[in-house]
Amino acid sequence: MADTTRETATARTLKLLDPDRYPRVDATNHGYYDVLGDSDPPVHSIVQRLMRSRIYSTGYQIGRPIARKLVSGRQAPGRDQDRTQVAAWLGLGADSVVLDVGCGPGNFTGWFGSQVAPDGLAVGVDASHAMLRRAVVDNCGPCTAYLRGDAEHLPFADGVADAVSCLAALYLINQPAQAISEFARVLKPGGRLVILTSLAPRGIRASALDTISGIRWFGRDEVTGLVSDVGFTQIERHIGGLSQTVVATKE
Repeated sequence: MADTTRETATARTLKLLDPDRYPRVDATNHGYYDVLGDSDPPVHSIVQRLMRSRIYSTGYQIGRPIARKLVSGRQAPGRDQDRTQVAAWLGLGADSVVLDVGCGPGNFTGWFGSQVAPDGLAVGVDASHAMLRRAVVDNCGPCTAYLRGDAEHLPFADGVADAVSCLAALYLINQPAQAISEFARVLKPGGRLVILTSLAPRGIRASALDTISGIRWFGRDEVTGLVSDVGFTQIERHIGGLSQTVVATKE
């Protein structure tokens, strides 16, 4: 029964794709589809390389709560509390289509799927085979599907999603402005966007932190500016320590 429901969610996901963007879609043996084949997004840092490795995908689940506490500068909220807040910002309902870009092992994607049941759909998108394999095992469900793709060149048709999330992933994307433009493209008018990403401390050059850490550190108004540039409105920013959450609506 579980395999049948997963295929149903996957079949619905395939209908969201734009065949002109990615005419080839390959089924894998691990429960997700792949539009990239051998065309992986370029890797420019050791952190990006680690994110695509099997060893890191296992350690990610262990280290995530510790990292969240360090980055937020306070006691990190519980996982359910995080999910509930993000779902509220996204405006998820029982028939919403939500794309979770840079989904990793699907910690949020699978929960989104339970929130949009029975008629909605949550699709996790990631470039890492290792992360997606773990996502299918740990965070699947009748309204959840996973797809291997590139955040800078999403395979979906225009205006197919009610909501897009990009949680702790934008700082690993080579061209974040291009990714945000893609988020806007795939959203319906009135669709909601939530981005959780890094925030460079005041008085420290973001470029210096980029070099040291291997991830992108965004200036204080950089992400909100990129979001505004592609037509989002009602932009909110919530800051916690070295992280920021940007919430916006597609006009």
